[in-house]
Amino acid sequence: MRRHQASVRGFLAFLGCPSALLDDLTQDVFLSVLSTGFEDRGPASTAAYLRRVAYHLVLKVVRRERRQVTLADPEGAEAAWVSYEADDGGTGYRLALRECLRRLTARAREVLRLRYGESVQRTAIAESLGLSEAGVKSILVRSRRRLRDCIEARTLEGAG
Repeated sequence: MRRHQASVRGFLAFLGCPSALLDDLTQDVFLSVLSTGFEDRGPASTAAYLRRVAYHLVLKVVRRERRQVTLADPEGAEAAWVSYEADDGGTGYRLALRECLRRLTARAREVLRLRYGESVQRTAIAESLGLSEAGVKSILVRSRRRLRDCIEARTLEGAG
């Protein structure tokens, strides 16, 4: 469980699981697996199985509570997560993200921090920073694109 807990929690967040449910659902994944008589078939198979259980649990909660949450496609999410974790548990991506964040403007970093770190809505961000809501949306779109491009370039450099 200790080996896979952070990965399961990260995968749930990656899927779009509401942050208030992350810890509970992570625990539920392991309780569910333990109650089914799971047979360990190695780290990679276990991790894949846990991600599958996690996906179905978050989907069940979202449907039951009729939450307006858009979850990632399970096959695409699985492939992206396996790529993210690679051989280093995601360390390369996190290092690339830190470096790429430093390259953004201070305002872009602040908008990203408020939106994703503090879960502040765009309208509130716009009010607090003296921007229009469309301006905040534009900053978010451009920043995510720049981060994606920068991270892909840095991780390709590290793989090459």
